[in-house]
Amino acid sequence: MDPRKKNQAAQQKQQVRVQKKAQQKDVQQKIAQASTDQLQAKLSKRNEDYLFRLRKALIAQGKTAAQAQTLIDSLLVEIIQAQIQGTPARQLYGTVDQKVNALLNKKPENTSRMPEFWKASVDNSLLFGALFTVMYGIVGFTTKHPDRSNQSGIVTIILLSILWGILITWFTQQMQQARSKRQPIWRISLILVFGLLVMYAIMFITTILPPVINPILNPWLYIILAACAYGARWLFRHYYHIQYNSFTGR
Repeated sequence: MDPRKKNQAAQQKQQVRVQKKAQQKDVQQKIAQASTDQLQAKLSKRNEDYLFRLRKALIAQGKTAAQAQTLIDSLLVEIIQAQIQGTPARQLYGTVDQKVNALLNKKPENTSRMPEFWKASVDNSLLFGALFTVMYGIVGFTTKHPDRSNQSGIVTIILLSILWGILITWFTQQMQQARSKRQPIWRISLILVFGLLVMYAIMFITTILPPVINPILNPWLYIILAACAYGARWLFRHYYHIQYNSFTGR
């Protein structure tokens, strides 16, 4: 075949494909904008029978007629779009019983995604608070003469827990982003180093505070505070439905 004719044939095929896509898009827009009555009028006998049986099954499961109809109406656009492509509702949704089960037993919203920054920071801060207090509680039990050289005061622990919670949350959110949106690795590293330096500065400053302001507590008090921090974290996660773990990324 002549190369020119070959190119013309390829261009014609491309134009036909573009026209078909445009027509399909136009049809989909019209379906999305159609009223419920208009959509019901377009139903095939097969799909109409499927929805009739689905409505009866929903009512049998305790839904009122109005509630069942609302659920049916919410499916019409999807059903008509599939119908145009030759896919009946039975093939789209499975049996009527399967669709009833899917409608009445919807899975809850996925809460394992990364929560808002402040929620994740509080969650991580409480976790670090529990870890630090239980650690220093154990150190207190194994040290005969606890002092500033081998123990930290409660103010130091609280401030470090908050800073670690914020820093870990920020780092995790940065690493979860796509590479195009993520800050450069060198900048992330610099910020982490700066955060660690701030923590060391806080440790130094708080260790020179008088014991009245930053006391070293009894080991049992640290253990009790660890339990309280962990319990508060559990309540906080339960209240806000948080399942995400900053350390595993899931």
